[in-house]
Amino acid sequence: MLILFSTYSFSQFNSENLSIDDDTNSNQEYSFKKIRIYPIRANDSFKNTYKDLGKYTNLEKAIKDKKIELSEVSESGSVNTLYAKNTSKDIIYIMAGEVVKGGKQDRIVGEDIVLSPGEEKNIDAFCVESGRWQQKSSGSNFTGYMNVSSNSIRKAAIVDKDQSLVWEKVGQITGSNNANSRTSAYTELENSETYKKELNEYLKKFESVWNKDANVVGIIAVTGDTVIACDIFATHDLFVNSYNNLLHSYITEALTNGKEVSISNTEVQKYLDQFLNDESSQEENLKGKGAIFKNEGKKIHVSKF
Repeated sequence: MLILFSTYSFSQFNSENLSIDDDTNSNQEYSFKKIRIYPIRANDSFKNTYKDLGKYTNLEKAIKDKKIELSEVSESGSVNTLYAKNTSKDIIYIMAGEVVKGGKQDRIVGEDIVLSPGEEKNIDAFCVESGRWQQKSSGSNFTGYMNVSSNSIRKAAIVDKDQSLVWEKVGQITGSNNANSRTSAYTELENSETYKKELNEYLKKFESVWNKDANVVGIIAVTGDTVIACDIFATHDLFVNSYNNLLHSYITEALTNGKEVSISNTEVQKYLDQFLNDESSQEENLKGKGAIFKNEGKKIHVSKF
């Protein structure tokens, strides 16, 4: 029975159930300067499969409401591992690429995980502050949250799993956005007036725009003639919980490496079709290009860079 259910769940992330708008006017509406965002909509079959998935609390809210204990894995610490404990009655979803502040150095989470109430886990992480290895006033705990790191840093951590490449990408992003600091911290972007001004212009355009459209479960972000990334979630609720923080990843990439959008709707549709068409080989095809996160046999989040 479990095998049949898992196979049925697996067979939902495909072109039959997920699609983008083919309306040129609609897509132009979701364009701004160097970025365009295509909402991915699910049909009833997809939504029915995941209708009982339940609600999740995202990492940002969990940290803010003190529902999670997030700290160095030990007193001496380990660059590529963090300790997480769910201290609440909520189910907490942590997404790869999210930036947390504190401990001996700021980190990005290196994997998607779900924490049940009371559950504790060690999780993969990567340093995004190479010039510090000492605790701040928060001790070994991570009590600050930034957002999701730029797409190139996400890929270096999630796909390449390469700490040196993560540092290289952090340097490129901060250097290009006037955010250099003594500790080479990615979070220095928050102190760059130029970056913040441009970022806020994009956020004003795109934040929360699909919150009330229950069919939207993912997006494709593009700049110039290139797809920045694609993220698809099992439910609209999971999408809404993740979207505004993910938006920072796409915008930061566009601000750093983007151009005026020139890619056609046809090319974006082809990208999605190639991504979703043969789900039986999806996992193999995503190697080196993206990631699939499953929880209890169900796909929860699929990303491609």
